[in-house]
Amino acid sequence: MVALREPVRYCDAIRLLGADDPGVLELIDRLVADEATDLLAARTDLVGFAHQALNKLDRESHLLSRVERTRYIAAAHSVVVVTAFFESLDDTELPFRLDNGLDDAASGVADRKRLGEFVALLVSSAPPLPRPQRSASDGRTRVRRFYLRRCKQLPSVLRGMPLWEELDESQREAITDRLGSSLADRCVRRYEELRDKLAASFPEFGAWAALSTVRPRSAGTETPMGLSRLQHRLQSISTGRVPSAVRGALARAHQERLALPSNVQTGGTHVPPLSISYVNPCFRVTEIAAQTRPHDPGWWQEHTEVRDDLAEFLLGHLTSPRALTHPLIVLGPAGSGKSALASVLAARLPESDFTVVRVSGRNLPAEAADQALADRFDHALAASGGGNCDALPVLVLDGLEELATHCATSRSDLLAGLERFQQERAAGPDPVAVVLTCRDSTAARLRFPLGSVAVHLEDFTNAQIAAWLSIWNRVNASYFHHHGVAPLDWETLEAHFPLARRPLPLLMLAVYDGVGNALRRLNAPLRETVLYERWLRMLTDAADRADPASTGRPPEAESDPAVRSGRIEQALLTASLLALSLFHRGGRVVDAATVAADRDELVRWPPHYARPLDPLRLPCVHTTDALEGAPPGLAFTDPVLGDYLVARLVAEELAELAEARIRELRSIRPAPLDDSFLYALLSFTPLSASGEVPRFLAERLRLLAPHVRDELRLVLADLLREAGRHRREAHYGGYRPVDLGAAPRDAVYTANLMLVLVAVHGGAVPLRELFGQDAVARWRSLAHLWRSQLPPEQWAGLRDMLRVRDDGRGGLAVHPYDGTPVEDDPGAQTDLGEVARDAALLADSGTQQLLHALSPLIRLFGGDVTARGGGGVSDAHALLALAFGAAQVPDEELVAYYERAFALADGLDSDERLRFTVFLLRQLRGHTHRLGARLVPLTARHVRPIRVARSARPSVRRLAEEHNDHVTAIRDVLAGRG
Repeated sequence: MVALREPVRYCDAIRLLGADDPGVLELIDRLVADEATDLLAARTDLVGFAHQALNKLDRESHLLSRVERTRYIAAAHSVVVVTAFFESLDDTELPFRLDNGLDDAASGVADRKRLGEFVALLVSSAPPLPRPQRSASDGRTRVRRFYLRRCKQLPSVLRGMPLWEELDESQREAITDRLGSSLADRCVRRYEELRDKLAASFPEFGAWAALSTVRPRSAGTETPMGLSRLQHRLQSISTGRVPSAVRGALARAHQERLALPSNVQTGGTHVPPLSISYVNPCFRVTEIAAQTRPHDPGWWQEHTEVRDDLAEFLLGHLTSPRALTHPLIVLGPAGSGKSALASVLAARLPESDFTVVRVSGRNLPAEAADQALADRFDHALAASGGGNCDALPVLVLDGLEELATHCATSRSDLLAGLERFQQERAAGPDPVAVVLTCRDSTAARLRFPLGSVAVHLEDFTNAQIAAWLSIWNRVNASYFHHHGVAPLDWETLEAHFPLARRPLPLLMLAVYDGVGNALRRLNAPLRETVLYERWLRMLTDAADRADPASTGRPPEAESDPAVRSGRIEQALLTASLLALSLFHRGGRVVDAATVAADRDELVRWPPHYARPLDPLRLPCVHTTDALEGAPPGLAFTDPVLGDYLVARLVAEELAELAEARIRELRSIRPAPLDDSFLYALLSFTPLSASGEVPRFLAERLRLLAPHVRDELRLVLADLLREAGRHRREAHYGGYRPVDLGAAPRDAVYTANLMLVLVAVHGGAVPLRELFGQDAVARWRSLAHLWRSQLPPEQWAGLRDMLRVRDDGRGGLAVHPYDGTPVEDDPGAQTDLGEVARDAALLADSGTQQLLHALSPLIRLFGGDVTARGGGGVSDAHALLALAFGAAQVPDEELVAYYERAFALADGLDSDERLRFTVFLLRQLRGHTHRLGARLVPLTARHVRPIRVARSARPSVRRLAEEHNDHVTAIRDVLAGRG
């Protein structure tokens, strides 16, 4: 199978669709090679072939596999675009006749060469392919721009021919007008007719072109559920091929998982299975570019529109060429339903055309080198019966936030390796589609592959909440009736809408209200942390009471609230220690024995204490599958619960320290503050390794009494100033979840103290108040300690959690990250963007000055302008050399620099492209005598006169005149006339 490329060149499309037609293959090869210039004759033959090929493709589409359909549809679209151009050109009235074609009008060798170049350029062009992440109007605009470029080239071909001299000025203007925007508009109208015909034959192409995304939605429209439309649409275009036994078994497993009732114990209520309760969320979608900020809700609101056609979008994406070369990234806050979407998607894709393999983030190799990734994915695909052209493998990597954080490879490097794996597969016979899920908080520290498609799941609308609530009440009607509990109604839930707009908190609210209508007894809306706390306490108490003989629950717990509360606190402490074990090991497998050993090192229960509840009895904890001989591990049903428990444990210890300091200040024999337990908790992993832990911690700390919070600020400041001066392992030296030396542990501990101090302040922390007069030097020393000792992923998390800014008084202040980019931001998805964020946290004024100096280049060409691909020079180096250092550059390199510069110009908007091209031509004019014949190929491609509309601004007309003056001068020198 030929590798897919997007977009498809017209000549390649003809070769694919006409593979069994030697005549058309010979014709297209002659046109590409500039051996045939009779545009009229070639146009007639190609248009006739195009309609025959499209009709044949429609008749034989049932014989194609899923990947073959994608290839042939992409090729058919390129043929449709160029065919519309040919047919519209044929209908264009001109003030002369070309009975024998343009070839007849091209009397001289130069004329024929110019015409041949135009024909070769046309048949080698790659028309823009519709993409489901873009609107139909955007696709129309891109196609019209393609036509305009072709139309602008035609008059320049005619001007060099003898017949042009025979026309008067009005006839010349008429030709320019009829071969300009009006021809482009006629091309677009004909293209839309052919496009709609192609969409009628291939419904997935209609989804590519987003032809059904704009539709009226009445108030009574039923809320889409369960991606059922995706399943029905894919089944309607299915190849119908019988899957292998392995593929069939895998598909049934996905479907059964969707239909199984949840194993979450809810105190009596029943959680509806996803097969009947999954509500299709609204979403936003974009392509990742250098300036994309996928973690920032404000960026999404400013640059994208909300869509409600998730099933249609997924149909378009998974059947498009882009799905085979770039990952689909599903983003959203914690609890927004990303994993649920992955489960539903796996169950809805027909096994005759797709093989879905789910891989949890925690199951990826700790050292995510390219070969390790390729081996893991290849093994997973082979085990599932994938890896053949009958069905497209879809690899679902669920939970980037669960990847290991202690390894030497960052998540961004893993994503780059994943992109290479996908593109290597796309170049061979077995392409693979990739779907990733990732939290917003984790996305803030990632560099996604450019060109990837990102989907952001939106909060539930009122209609979606109502649809889910109706299912919940219907499933639990029997329980409500037998236990005298009222169904959860709209009025009760309305006070908690900020939480209820995400699937996980909505479920937790429903479960919480299911026990005695607890929500109705509240006087104020619940905070997110309070909801987690009450929900966990409810589940813990229910699990402890379920089997007192097994759980060790004492009889007095039934009658004594203090004993009952103590049991719950003990159970939540053990659950928090489990969460801490998982957190410190950063996504690695943790078994029950390891968790027990950690607990024994940190907490020593007195002998007379009743045995605490085993965390495995909690319904929010489950055992993961064993992987490659490793023991089964423990995990939370949703990782956000573990994050909350880590924040809870740290907040409880911080409150204890503050209250201990208050007590010591009143004592006649004050003792030094003992932070050894806090050091054991916070010296192995930065809290910023999970973006949710600092958020939960800040919310818990806001609930402290004001005097306790004030004292905690002083305690943390003292600990941070004294950090590293004494060891704190007196009581907990045996607790070592990961093997770290003294310097890395001090780095982690001080980083966590800073994170907590910022959280307690709730805003800026002035460094001068913290460190005194040498605050800047102390801060830089501390920040460089973090940079040198933390693994890449942990440093990235810390860097994107804190900001250092001028405090307005000649000093610096540390701020919590508020979503705003750094000064002179080169782009969140670029290498230079990471350098800028590093410099901001390190207070590295030298690097910041250099970035400021480069900012004009960065704004024009993007943050990758300084990237050195393959060890060569960067684009920035080439441009600066052309402007200021050409005398020191060898001739061959100077020509190569000009090639790169003209290629950069092609990526700019029209006004910027004109200004930059004039600059390049001005420089090139000065080097023409020096470079001589070496410039001939370059000038043939890039140095051409331009025309501007009469309505253009005066500044644009002046630039165009200067542009053409330079072109004339350069051509004269090369022709020996200058």
